[in-house]
Amino acid sequence: MTVLSGCGGGDDPVIITGPGLVGIDDRPTVELTAPELTVQYTLPGLPGTFTDFILSDQPTDGDIAFDPVLDSFTITQGSFTLLFGIDSASRNRPEYRAFLDFPLDGSTGGPDIPLNADIFSATLTVFVNFVDFAGTVPVLLDLVEYSVAPGGLNSGDYSSAPLAVQTFDIFDSDAGFDVEIDVTALMREAQFLGVNDFQVRFVLGP
Repeated sequence: MTVLSGCGGGDDPVIITGPGLVGIDDRPTVELTAPELTVQYTLPGLPGTFTDFILSDQPTDGDIAFDPVLDSFTITQGSFTLLFGIDSASRNRPEYRAFLDFPLDGSTGGPDIPLNADIFSATLTVFVNFVDFAGTVPVLLDLVEYSVAPGGLNSGDYSSAPLAVQTFDIFDSDAGFDVEIDVTALMREAQFLGVNDFQVRFVLGP
């Protein structure tokens, strides 16, 4: 929740509330807070369980804001904070959607998840920089596909049909802490589809 003071003498503060706006830390040089995908899996014919840790590909992460008044999109990639939700402090109340990309094929120097791996569990960890305008923010986490080429995000990715969806909540008390999200079902679907990247979109839920 944000409180703005009135301009005139004796004015009461204006309290801005809304559906919520969340900032996710995405600094590639700070591994303690960088978005991370942890995958546990088994392989046919091999004993034991393997665990891989994959950091997001920060240059291809991004967010897209839709301005309903101007009917326009603003695309940002490679920023240190990704946004999703509605900016209730802005006159036009733009809605942001955030995108994270985790290469599964080792293309950025990280682990390679074999296509024949049987996914045991998968956890997405993000560090929440801030939660504004709401105590609880409902989230739709979409499994999506978008281009990983430089400047690959485009306005069509804002509302592209998801490959799979799950829901969870972020709370204002999560600000300044890691949030761990069980994405096992989404990771299994990505593995079933044989995609090279695990890509998700954070959308403000109903």
